[in-house]
Amino acid sequence: MRSLCLVLVLGLSVFAGREGNFTIRFEPKAILQTDAQIPFEIKVMDDLKKPVQDAKVTLQIETAEHKHVTVFKAPAVANGVYLAKPIFPEAGVWSVYVEVHRNDEMSARILEYTVPK
Repeated sequence: MRSLCLVLVLGLSVFAGREGNFTIRFEPKAILQTDAQIPFEIKVMDDLKKPVQDAKVTLQIETAEHKHVTVFKAPAVANGVYLAKPIFPEAGVWSVYVEVHRNDEMSARILEYTVPK
């Protein structure tokens, strides 16, 4: 059992990498609605307040009941700015989770949004 726990801990530490200390700001750039692509602009800065370039950025949405979990890629559109276009399949409260990876460093942020009927 001890070796299994050690393997799990080592596996998670390799997967997670180091804390990136990235500042992540994101917001929708259109009115939230169902069944349409909603562009979310994601701005990523390092600890020196400089734009983070060449990062792998994803945006994940899911309901409080953990239904409709979907991950969207967020390609770079400008220096330190990334864009994801999730589609919310139904109205309600949604968790929006953004994860940023660069050079074995990772930071994440989660916010809740209400998609109206």
